[in-house]
Amino acid sequence: MTVPETTVPEAALARLAVEYWKLLRLVERAIETAPDSARERISSQARYLAGQLETLLDEQEMSLQAFDGMPFEVNLPASAINGDELGDAAAAIVERTLEPAVIRDMRVILCGKVVLATEA
Repeated sequence: MTVPETTVPEAALARLAVEYWKLLRLVERAIETAPDSARERISSQARYLAGQLETLLDEQEMSLQAFDGMPFEVNLPASAINGDELGDAAAAIVERTLEPAVIRDMRVILCGKVVLATEA
C-alpha cells in the first residue's frame, strides 16, 4: 500500500520552520548551563535536529535567513521590533535575529524579526 503524498501549505511550513529554529536557539542557550555530563549529548541531539530542519527545508527548496551583524537596510526581509527607538540611525545593524526570514525561490515567504543596535 502506498501512501499518497500530501502537501503542506508553504506558509504553514514556513511558520513551523521558524518555531523550530527558535526552539533550537533555546536549546543552544540551555547547553551553556547544562551539566558537563549532559552537555555533549544535548549538543549532538541539537546538531542532528538542525540537520533535520535543513534537510526538510532543502527538500522544499526553502531556506532560513538570519541577519545577525548585518547592516539594517530597507530591502532587508525583516522588521525591527525596536526601530522606532533608534530614530533615523542610518548606521543601524542587526544585533540579534529573533525570527529568521523564510525564502523560497528568491521569494520571501515569511519576513523575519530583528533587534537593532547602532554601530559604535
